[in-house]
Amino acid sequence: MAGIHKIADINPTIDNLCVRIRVIRLWTLLSYGNSPLPYSIEMVWLDEDGGKIHASVKKAFVSRFVNLLEEGISYQIRYFGVGLNKGYFKTTHHEYVVNLNQRTDVHRLPESSSIPRYGFKFVSFDTLNALGYDCTYLVDVVGYLAGIGNEKTLEKDGKSTKYTVIELEIDDGKIMECALFGNYAHELNAFLGSGNKDGAVVVLQFVRVKLFNEKIVLQNSMYGTKMFFNLEDTTVIQFKNSFVRFEESRGNIGGIPNEAAFLKIYQGKTIEQLKEFETNSICIVLATISHIMDTPDWWYGQCECNRYRIKLGVIDDSDCACFVVFDKEAKQVLGKSCVEILDPLLLKGDLSDTPTLLLNLIDKTFLFIVEVQISYNPHFSPSYKVKKMTDNVDLINKFKEAHSIQIDVDYTGGLLPISKTSSIIEGEKVKGAKNLLLEFSNEVAANDESELLENAITPTKRLCSESEESKVEGLSMTDDELKNLCLIEIEKILTSNARSLRDYQSMPYPEMSHIKQHV
Repeated sequence: MAGIHKIADINPTIDNLCVRIRVIRLWTLLSYGNSPLPYSIEMVWLDEDGGKIHASVKKAFVSRFVNLLEEGISYQIRYFGVGLNKGYFKTTHHEYVVNLNQRTDVHRLPESSSIPRYGFKFVSFDTLNALGYDCTYLVDVVGYLAGIGNEKTLEKDGKSTKYTVIELEIDDGKIMECALFGNYAHELNAFLGSGNKDGAVVVLQFVRVKLFNEKIVLQNSMYGTKMFFNLEDTTVIQFKNSFVRFEESRGNIGGIPNEAAFLKIYQGKTIEQLKEFETNSICIVLATISHIMDTPDWWYGQCECNRYRIKLGVIDDSDCACFVVFDKEAKQVLGKSCVEILDPLLLKGDLSDTPTLLLNLIDKTFLFIVEVQISYNPHFSPSYKVKKMTDNVDLINKFKEAHSIQIDVDYTGGLLPISKTSSIIEGEKVKGAKNLLLEFSNEVAANDESELLENAITPTKRLCSESEESKVEGLSMTDDELKNLCLIEIEKILTSNARSLRDYQSMPYPEMSHIKQHV
């Protein structure tokens, strides 16, 4: 198309610029005093290539364009000025902005225009929470409506403004808070009154990003933000399809859940290994619930369709963590909906106590399918969303058999899972090393003057009980030589990972020159 420029190419060096665009957002800034006309008209333009640019009509030209431009309509526009894109709340990442003037020519295009209607460019949770994210740009966000707070009033400069905080699940299991003020809070209330809030998808276009109390939150801009509920748009449908959803099976406690998911699809990990992940992942963890965290905040605050969000303190032999269980899985495990548990407490007027049904989970061991979500912002710890959980004994036993947890030395005198050793050697098993390390672990424990272990028959003691000299895989050696051989094997493993037994003051170093050659 000769003479038609792309938005991406707009710059002050081009004369007689001409674009074909759709006005995807339009609002006016009010004038001070009694003027009936706006102070300015603000717009965001979109072309068929997805390019966006901010456009303004200043006060001197408002009367010419106030009835000429309309949101959602496509136009061919030529002869306009170009300025730098500055300010604290920029609607686009374009280097420049457009200023309409007396020369500007506006021609309306037919509705069959190929330019998209909305031009959403949704920003992910991880991008928003990345260290150093530039909060001066307004963003597009889509999410499931996960929670609704009480309506509150903000008093400022003698004026009162109503606002409501909502929670949006903008990535699978990743929740962000958004404060809606004034008319946006009224829009929310009108939608809630329609009765279509269950499973609602909310789109916020041109919304502000703020760091509040060391936490990234969203907030509507005074005029520019646009809010949609359950919008039928291809990008929104893609968002819905991107969520990882497990099919729920009834009787999760008594019945047998999806065995393949727990035993075949995902890798088994310890909590310690979860914390070593550097990328997002899904894996299986066998852990015991130690306590319920952040009580009584185990449900979505004051949402009419109250839902679970239970933070479980869990522990295994390696470490502890917080696993978050959301509504569907919590319902399966507890056997009751959030409403069934919450309503009696609301009638009593006392939400301070944690329900007995939740407390009964403490000290129970479950297999968890958890999603590891990495945050590169130092203000946030990794979160672990529970995708599925079961306490089925048969599954747990099969998991233990498939992921044999054995005791091994941690090179500081303590005992911990063999997986620690596996992680040190990056998953490669050294032939014979596991048995040697296990024997050495028991010998270290036996020499620890512990009454419980002092007289225990360990593998090493059993080998040495009949004679000072023993036969190990064809090697004839003394007890001291066997221990020295174990130390050498440990040193080999550490050396392959740029470490040494000399790094651990409590551990002896092997005598490399004293080991005998036995045939």
